[in-house]
Amino acid sequence: MQPIAHRRTPGISRIDQPEKRTRGFFVRLSREGRIYNAFFADKTHGGKRRALQAAQQHYQKLLREHRPISRRRRAQTLRRRGASGIIGVQEIIISRPGYRQKFWRAVWSPRRYLVRSRMFSTRKYGARKAKALAIQARKEGLRNMAD
Repeated sequence: MQPIAHRRTPGISRIDQPEKRTRGFFVRLSREGRIYNAFFADKTHGGKRRALQAAQQHYQKLLREHRPISRRRRAQTLRRRGASGIIGVQEIIISRPGYRQKFWRAVWSPRRYLVRSRMFSTRKYGARKAKALAIQARKEGLRNMAD
């Protein structure tokens, strides 16, 4: 059975697996590549309500100890290594019948729920200059980000 997200607190899920005799609340918080989690069983905490209260207290403690990072810092955090070696800069190929072209693309988010990108053609600028322009566009985009 899938864990069901608890409505009152993000980061807390209800787990009910009668076949495994598992009932309780699962707490999870992720910060800078590290995951903090804990399970609060109904039985060991004296019931469903007390297990939820313990889970919420633990989640609040985790939030106090591990503050969220800014959007700008998160945008600069390396999550995986791409071909460019620069976060938010990719080499892309657009292929259609009779048409194939390479671009370097820069992607950033100036504010929440908004994504911007710019593409630079390797045919127009050459591979090296297109990549340099994409890196420059990404850096400018990050400078203009709202935290």
